[in-house]
Amino acid sequence: MSAASGRRLIVEADGGSRNNPGPAGYGAVVRDASTGEVLREASEFLGVATNNFAEYNGLLAGLRLAHEVDPDAYVDVRMDSRLVVEQMSGRWQVKHPDLRPLVREAASLASSFGAGHVSYTWIPRERNKAADALANKAMDAGTGRAPRSAAPAPAAGSLTRGPNRIVGWGPALEATTLVLVRHGVTTFTIEKRFSGVGDPPLVEQGRLQAKAVAERLAARGGIDLVVSSPLSRCRETASIVAAAVGAPVEYDDDLREIDFGVWEGLTFETVRERWPRELELWLSDTSISPPEGESYDALRHRVLTAQQRLVNRNRGRTVCVVTHSRPTAMFVENALDAPTSSIYRLHVDTAGVSELDYYDDGNVVVRTFNDTSHLR
Repeated sequence: MSAASGRRLIVEADGGSRNNPGPAGYGAVVRDASTGEVLREASEFLGVATNNFAEYNGLLAGLRLAHEVDPDAYVDVRMDSRLVVEQMSGRWQVKHPDLRPLVREAASLASSFGAGHVSYTWIPRERNKAADALANKAMDAGTGRAPRSAAPAPAAGSLTRGPNRIVGWGPALEATTLVLVRHGVTTFTIEKRFSGVGDPPLVEQGRLQAKAVAERLAARGGIDLVVSSPLSRCRETASIVAAAVGAPVEYDDDLREIDFGVWEGLTFETVRERWPRELELWLSDTSISPPEGESYDALRHRVLTAQQRLVNRNRGRTVCVVTHSRPTAMFVENALDAPTSSIYRLHVDTAGVSELDYYDDGNVVVRTFNDTSHLR
């Protein structure tokens, strides 16, 4: 249908997160504006995420569905999230770094309809029931539970605290386990150089470390899949592990190390001599990046995206994640809901192993952090 037809669509979108962050999902409905007929609808469980993350994913789904119906239509997006409506209308700033990529993607989708074709309207929650119901249905299906209002009371003797349930004496819940492995030693590691998106290979010591990790995980058993950073030091480590545990290997670009920009390959002393002010700022503020590099705030968003994808696609399985020092630390920070500045206090050794359990009720348990006992 052409733009001259002036077809008008309504997108109703919503998202929710139980415990925020917690089990999250979204719902989206596309209606014909003249008849109210439902033309498309979608919902999805997002794993553990924030309410705002879920709401933006609902918006993205709604815009994609509307584009399928008519890429030239005029679209009125209606949501009960004032944050999303005001930010997408350009009246509120997008301050949270985790939301900026979603805002950019939504703006790109909106522009694909044509200039001025997409508008945003805030509506009260009671007028957004269809999308809300889809979001809740997704969360119920994703957690394998009855709707929240019908959830049974905790069993006697179980432990609970705050909004997040502690693993205690209650019924056992199935976990999705990520076994995090940092790659083995490279020349940059030995020489204490900034080693980010550069690609030094493993040295012989690093290959021996990878074999030690592989033997440990083979003895542990239960590894269903190996997912690795695409950088060669991780790819080689992952291939050694995969051969030992008998699991396939996949690659995820979001698991790469932080980008140190122009500092890549240089020693700390060299950087301190050439960029003293920039180094001082970088060490004191996680929103600041090295020149032409990546900030820790940006890394946290990237790792959270990878984490959600890994857990959502592998529910109930055990995945070995072969990555780098700073992404490993970010996985742990996210699990503990610790401030991003904690990155300066988390050391991860080469070939160190960390293990995290993700439960469908939103709880995350750190079982092991930076264990190197297999190297002794």
